[in-house]
Amino acid sequence: MKFTLFAYVLLSFSFSTLAKNSISDESSISACIAEESRTASDDLPIGDIKKKCQEIVKNPLTKRILLEKHASSNPFAIIPHKPNYLLPLTFFNANEVPYQDILQGYSLDNVETKFQVSMKYVITRDIFVENLDIYAAFTATSWWQSYNDDISSAFRETNYEPELIFSYKSPWSFFGMTVSNTSLSFNHQSNGQAGELSRSWNRIIGGVVIVDDNLIWNLRAWYRIPEEEKSSIEDTTGDDNPNIEDYMGYGELGILWKVTPDHNIDLMFRNNLKSENKGAIQLGWSFPLSKHLRGYVEYFNGYGESLIYYNEKVSRIGIGVKLTDWL
Repeated sequence: MKFTLFAYVLLSFSFSTLAKNSISDESSISACIAEESRTASDDLPIGDIKKKCQEIVKNPLTKRILLEKHASSNPFAIIPHKPNYLLPLTFFNANEVPYQDILQGYSLDNVETKFQVSMKYVITRDIFVENLDIYAAFTATSWWQSYNDDISSAFRETNYEPELIFSYKSPWSFFGMTVSNTSLSFNHQSNGQAGELSRSWNRIIGGVVIVDDNLIWNLRAWYRIPEEEKSSIEDTTGDDNPNIEDYMGYGELGILWKVTPDHNIDLMFRNNLKSENKGAIQLGWSFPLSKHLRGYVEYFNGYGESLIYYNEKVSRIGIGVKLTDWL
């Protein structure tokens, strides 16, 4: 009886996964047909376009690009950028040092809520050359002391990240590897705080994405735009965090592994590549809960999880839901 029940659950999960994957593929193929039809000759049979699209959507990155293009043709559409998620429960080693002046004898909870809202909008497509698009993007990540009544359940920090992104989606070869997507962005990140808690920096970020079957590699490197030094810590102008590169480094490597069509494992690795070694690692697992909702478990260890803690080591694990994933 137990084996029969287990087999039933396993088969139900398998059929559910296949059904969801089929729906996702159908949506991607429809989007592909719409895009291909824009430039196809009038005498090309629709069957030939469909066959071509069935091959194209086998690449998971291409599948997202097609769905984004199809959605962006709607002038009212705002599409996801980075993942959108809510982690109602996260456990971390709360460092109170940066907050001593404002806590006034109270303490931070080691349990808090973390969530991220990230979106982008297509400003223009195919500028200068085909498949070179410009996006405006915005990401806000918040850490909320939602269970801490002593400090009125305050938001501990929010990081704001507007970007202007040039994205080139035509593949090209680099030492035998096919680069599927190339990007250049102008990035500002700040936490909206004042005084000693103020943090911000501006970067130019270059990135490439390489797809290797079910592994997607995302390599980003950045150059920080210099700022003037502060004359004193109370100065409202100048660099709030002059040594941030010593902890955040000059780039990061992201890896997404599509274990199955519906189960993703993502890894982010960052290092300052200096003798006084500083870095960070983030590991996430997302899995289906319903047609549009995904479960999400995230683990972070290292420097730079948030701007206030850019030079403080943080360990955190959280569980919650993802509204949109990388792919």
